[in-house]
Amino acid sequence: MTTAFFIADIHLGINSPQRTRLLLSFCDYVLSNHGDLYILGDLFDFWANNKVLRQAHQPLFKKFEAFSAQGQTVGVLLGNRDFLLSQKALNTCGARFLGEEAEIVLDGLRFFLAHGHTLCLADTQFLAYKKKMWPLFRLLDLVLPGWIENRIARSFIRQSKKVISRQNPERFAFTRSAIEKLFTAGIDIVICGHTHTLEHFSCNGKQFFALPAWDDNAGHYLRYHNGSLSLHTLTNRNTEGLVSSQETGVRRQKKK
Repeated sequence: MTTAFFIADIHLGINSPQRTRLLLSFCDYVLSNHGDLYILGDLFDFWANNKVLRQAHQPLFKKFEAFSAQGQTVGVLLGNRDFLLSQKALNTCGARFLGEEAEIVLDGLRFFLAHGHTLCLADTQFLAYKKKMWPLFRLLDLVLPGWIENRIARSFIRQSKKVISRQNPERFAFTRSAIEKLFTAGIDIVICGHTHTLEHFSCNGKQFFALPAWDDNAGHYLRYHNGSLSLHTLTNRNTEGLVSSQETGVRRQKKK
């Protein structure tokens, strides 16, 4: 009997204690339920080099080690913010590096996992920028000090938010034909994030989920258990970071 949890767009910064506390509590919840955890990109809200990232979020990487020690999986995909996260940094704490897209099989169901930017084909500006600039940023990551990278990243993120706010929202929408192509190829369930808003539709029994983003007070996760999927919201109930979880109404019935 398989249990798995999916989250996206947590956007942890250098100093985000409330959100970090919420995520650590959620990890404890997943561990206690003997589930696997899949993080669908933008776990971090800055590029950083991996040494700085490990130092800033040591408790989280220690928590990933706890999953590995119990034989549970933590799978991490790259997002458009944390694309410099390295396989080496994840492997040292027992997490699985899944790249930008991955396929997993749970109880015979084929899941396609992605952050989501690769499914927004109308966003041609970003896709061209990614093809040209990401290799350059990865090269700079090898030579620049972390504090310089973080300063550049914060400036870029602020500018990016301004640009996005002025664009036609349709540019950032998921391309339905790209998702249906995955279904035609045999994928049963597509799960991603990226747009920060909940989206869910079905097509001939196949399911698509885009997960909402987290903030300092609440997070969202999709739970798979024994053939059923359900979306939940969790909150910080007090300063100890205790998690309260409530189902939010999106449910897929067990496959007959």
